[in-house]
Amino acid sequence: MEDITISTAAQIGYKYNGLFESNSPDWIHMTRILQEYQLIIVTDGTLHIADSETDYTVNRNEFLIMKPGYQYGSAPSLCSFYWLHFECPMLHIENEPVISIPRQGSISFMNRITSTFSQLNDVDFTYHDKRTNNFYAMNILLEIYNQLQEGLVSQHSFKDYLLQNIKNYIKWNQAYHITVADLAEHFGYHPKYLSSLFRKETGMTLKQYLINETMEYAKVELYNSNRTILSIALSLGFCDGHAFSYAFKHHTGITPTEYRNSHHPIFRNSD
Repeated sequence: MEDITISTAAQIGYKYNGLFESNSPDWIHMTRILQEYQLIIVTDGTLHIADSETDYTVNRNEFLIMKPGYQYGSAPSLCSFYWLHFECPMLHIENEPVISIPRQGSISFMNRITSTFSQLNDVDFTYHDKRTNNFYAMNILLEIYNQLQEGLVSQHSFKDYLLQNIKNYIKWNQAYHITVADLAEHFGYHPKYLSSLFRKETGMTLKQYLINETMEYAKVELYNSNRTILSIALSLGFCDGHAFSYAFKHHTGITPTEYRNSHHPIFRNSD
């Protein structure tokens, strides 16, 4: 089965995407003429699908890229999968930069795939801009390409990636009240497992790490904004200003007011 060649200069032409869930073990994929390429990434169960050449079995955490042409379900399938329809143009220029992706393979880090599809859905809903959609759809294929490269992922263990993704998620959501339970739900693990793994690998409890990051965000808000201490406290999940002040002093040794008074705010100018 030949690879799919994609021009990183031309990128791809996004058509549409979604997440499908079959509601019955008797469901069979539709029969149709596929007008463009289709990427399928199975998130649960097994998909049985075929074209005019081959019957494919795609299991959980595996992907398949189908070429334009005849497509049909080869057997009943109880499954769920992401799907992305795209065109694959070439510029036909000298030394055109390209990548090659096998038509079928395994996904090592499904959470990264989930993240890229979420980003694509968000920009598609928000902007309805073809160029933006093309860019984010291309990111999905680049994510698959990078995961398949020998040596790139093998340098780091799955635990390394999971811990880094947890830290990134906390950093990106500092402004919101995040709990260990929230992290467990987002990444699809039991809270006790995440907490145990985080402490074993970092020497710090996940709850303490969340507190540290919350307080770092609070520091920035205290010296770099005019928000009241109560407003900051409530946005970070504290029941009132007193509870926030107590936690802040326990963490830093001084009260929020003392911290704010000891730092000069960044000068802001405006028209």
